[in-house]
Amino acid sequence: MGIFGNIFGSKKLKMIDSDFGEIESFSVRGNNVGWKFKKRFLDSDVEILIDGTKESISEDQKRILKNALNKESKIKSESENALKEQFYNAEMKFVSIEKHFDVNSISVGDSGFELAFQEKKDPYYYFNVHFENNKQVGVSIDG
Repeated sequence: MGIFGNIFGSKKLKMIDSDFGEIESFSVRGNNVGWKFKKRFLDSDVEILIDGTKESISEDQKRILKNALNKESKIKSESENALKEQFYNAEMKFVSIEKHFDVNSISVGDSGFELAFQEKKDPYYYFNVHFENNKQVGVSIDG
């Protein structure tokens, strides 16, 4: 693990969630824990990032996530419309999510979630589609 791993490293916490099975921590600050797990969504194994405590994931964020997962076709449609608009603004041709992107992750927050797509070809930008109440409310692009 090396010296910095020994100094700064921490053991990952694990627990079993009644809906999502085994989940693992990626960040621990006192009693606040960032949890992660994989879930099949939009025909991809997507990493889910969600907040909670050492005992459980946030019930509010869990509700937001479950609602989104149960409305997969609506989320896909909203995402495609948002991504298509970004391509149009850049004067590029958009074919489909499957053609242009890998679905990367879902980061859940208290007011919604962010669905991250990574381009399949260079320059491999991340397109982050932001959702509130399962409606797309914006897109950010990271290099």
